[in-house]
Amino acid sequence: MSRVPQMVLVAVLLLVGGVLAGRAWAMAVKEPESEPRIEVLAGVGAGLITGIAVGLSAIFLEQAITAGQEYATWRASVEGAASIPGFTVAGHDIQGINFSGKSLRNADFAGVPLQGFRFRDTDLTGADFRGADLRGANLIGANLQDADLTGAKLNGALLHSANFAHASLPGRASFEGALLNARTCWPKSLERDDLRDRLRDTKVQEYEDEESGKTLTRYEDVQEDELRGGQQVPDCTLWKNGLRVRPEG
Repeated sequence: MSRVPQMVLVAVLLLVGGVLAGRAWAMAVKEPESEPRIEVLAGVGAGLITGIAVGLSAIFLEQAITAGQEYATWRASVEGAASIPGFTVAGHDIQGINFSGKSLRNADFAGVPLQGFRFRDTDLTGADFRGADLRGANLIGANLQDADLTGAKLNGALLHSANFAHASLPGRASFEGALLNARTCWPKSLERDDLRDRLRDTKVQEYEDEESGKTLTRYEDVQEDELRGGQQVPDCTLWKNGLRVRPEG
C-alpha cells in the first residue's frame, strides 16, 4: 500500500477512535447507568488510537529506513565515482567526503559550507562556488578554470599550484591566510595592483619544480614576474599528463 492511502486510512481510524472515545466520555457524564456500553465504547476508541499510534510509528520508521538507504546509496556512488559532471549537493550531507582527484566539471557548490574539504588535484572547471565557504579547504593542484568564486571565502585555504585561470573572483573574494606557491595561477581579468592587494595577507611557500629539480623561493617567485604568490594568465606554468601547458589568453 502506498503512503498516501496509508495516511488517509490512519486519519479515518483516528477520527473514528476519537469519536468513540468522546462518545464514551459524554455517556459517562450524562448516562452513568450505561456503564457496560461506556466501557465497550471507551475500549474500542482507546484500541483504535493505540493501534494508530503503533501504525504511525511503523510508517515513520519505514520512511526513515528508506531515506537512510537512499542516502547511503547516493553517498557510496559519490565516493566511488571518478567523474561526476554537473555534481550538485542537492540538500545531501557531504561531510567527510573526499573529492580529491575527481572530475567535477560544472559542479554546483554555491553557498555550501566546505570548510576543510579536500579537493586536491580535482577538476573543478566551470564549478559554481558563489558564496561558498572554503576556509581551510585543500585545493592543492585543483583546476578551477572558469569557476565562479564570487563572494567565496578562501581564508587559510591550501592553494599551492591551483589553477584559477579565467575564474570569476569579483566581490573581493577573501584569501587572507591562504597558502600559495610560485605556480598558483591567477586570472588575467584581475588588475595586477588589485591582485597584489588581494594576496597581501597570504602565505607564499617554496615550490619544488620536479622537472628542473629547482626550488623556487618566495624571492625567486617575485623575480619571475614581479608577482608575489604565483603567476597570472597567460604566463602560468601548468602541467597536464606530464606535459607543460599554458592557459589561453
